[in-house]
Amino acid sequence: MNKKGGEEALKTKGVLIAILSVLFLTSCSQGFAELDRGMQNTYTFPEEPSKQTLMNRMENRSFQNAEDFVSSTFPLLDKVRGNQSNQEARIYVTQRFGVKELSNIVSEKFKPDRESDYNNGKKVLIYADTFITFKQSEQSSDVTLIEIASDRFVRNNYSPNFFNGLFALWVLDEVLDVDDWGKKRRKACLSGGCYGGYSSEKYRSGSSGSFRGSSGRGGGPSSGK
Repeated sequence: MNKKGGEEALKTKGVLIAILSVLFLTSCSQGFAELDRGMQNTYTFPEEPSKQTLMNRMENRSFQNAEDFVSSTFPLLDKVRGNQSNQEARIYVTQRFGVKELSNIVSEKFKPDRESDYNNGKKVLIYADTFITFKQSEQSSDVTLIEIASDRFVRNNYSPNFFNGLFALWVLDEVLDVDDWGKKRRKACLSGGCYGGYSSEKYRSGSSGSFRGSSGRGGGPSSGK
C-alpha cells in the first residue's frame, strides 16, 4: 500500500471510530435515562387499611398530640436528614384522605398554634415545636404526603420560598424565634444549602437521603442521595 493509500485508510478508520463512539455514548445516556425514570415511576406506596378502618382507629384510640396521631395512623414513607446532626424530617403517606380533609381532621383534634390557608395543593399546621405539612403527591392527586419536622429542622434547613402563599415571613420569624429568618435563609440558600420540601418523584425506595426531593427554588442540594 502506498503512502497516500495508507493515509486514506487511517482517516477512514478514524471516522468509523468516532461514529461508533457517538453511538455508544448515546446508547449509554438513553439507558441511564430509562433507569432513572424507572426508579421514579415504578415504585408503589405502602399498603393501608381501608378508609373506614382508619376512621375507626382515629375515633377509638387516644393520641398524645398531632405528631403521635399521624405516626400512629399512617405508614412511614421516608426520612430526610438535615444539615446538622440529630435533625430529621419524617414523611408519612396516605391514599385514603386528601390534603384538605386530613388537615381539617388533625386541626380539629389538635388545635394548632398557627394554620395556613390551603394553597397549591399544600397546607401547614404549626404546633409548639413541630411543623406538619400536608401536600398532594406529584405522582398522584389521590396521594397525600404528610411531613413532620421539628421547628429546629425548619429553622436550619428550609427554604423560605417553601412557605410562599402559606405564611407571612413575620409569622415565621415569630414562630422560629429568629429575626429576619427569611432574609437570612435566602442568603444561605445561595450556596445551595436549603430544603424545599419533600417530593415523591425523587423517592428512592430502601434508603433515606439528605434533602432528597427538595422542590423549592434554591432548595435541596444532593437530591437523590
